[in-house]
Amino acid sequence: MPSPLGGGNARPALEHVGAFLSGQALAHLQAQGSEKAATEDHGFMPELILSDITLMAPGYCVIGLESVRPDSFRSVRPLPPQRNAWRDPFAFKRGDYVRCQIRAAPDRPPHFEDRQSDGLRRTGGFVGEADLVRCLKMAEVSIDLDGLFGCSLQSRTARGNCWVSPTTGCRSICGCVYGNIRFRVFEDPQGRKLRAEMVLPSDESLSSLPVVDRDWNKFLQQVAERLGKVNIGSRSQKFLNGTIRNALLDSPNRFARIGLARAQGDQCWLMLDSLFPQPTEDWLGALSQ
Repeated sequence: MPSPLGGGNARPALEHVGAFLSGQALAHLQAQGSEKAATEDHGFMPELILSDITLMAPGYCVIGLESVRPDSFRSVRPLPPQRNAWRDPFAFKRGDYVRCQIRAAPDRPPHFEDRQSDGLRRTGGFVGEADLVRCLKMAEVSIDLDGLFGCSLQSRTARGNCWVSPTTGCRSICGCVYGNIRFRVFEDPQGRKLRAEMVLPSDESLSSLPVVDRDWNKFLQQVAERLGKVNIGSRSQKFLNGTIRNALLDSPNRFARIGLARAQGDQCWLMLDSLFPQPTEDWLGALSQ
């Protein structure tokens, strides 16, 4: 079994973060070192960079990156002071720097990243997508399936979604570079659903991943609104697997974050928490061409 960090199949930490981040992002991270001592006495943690905002009824689940060394980050999942999900209005976006006072959360393996918080405080800092992806590559990463959560994945069918047992997973979030991706759009009584199939660097595939990325679901809704009322599902899927897929595969920011849902019995199902590059308004313009 791979080690909790993916063993020999995990991506090694970059040697020097300064060689890869933009000057503005690097300066902000360096400033955290001098601020850390002053804030720790008051029970605050160093700044988090919001990396994942996912749909979790009736609100959102959030993950941030904490800088633990100049060349390493770890994921922290701040939970809201009350309830299980962050509710609207939720004005934060990926790349925002935030602070929050945290304490230990109830032990719910494999969601070891959980921390109870007293709310998120915007600090005014922001990191762009390219720098955010570089930071994510210095957090939890794997090139193969077993390295994602430190255990083997289970599936009922060859093209079905996978799950892990809560007792075997060593974490609930991990990143990977993907080599290929395809989408499927489903019509559901509760709304249109997006799933993805992607290929990892090991040439292994993840099939039928529910896409819970907040911004990708918003993009799907915008696509459907522009397409009108006829065959929306099939036309949306064709657009995503054509123009949008090409944009993803051509991007230097090609990266995905795979998460685990809360346990249902003895199963934690895989989800696509974040997909980079993130969709842009410019992509919608291709619908009219």
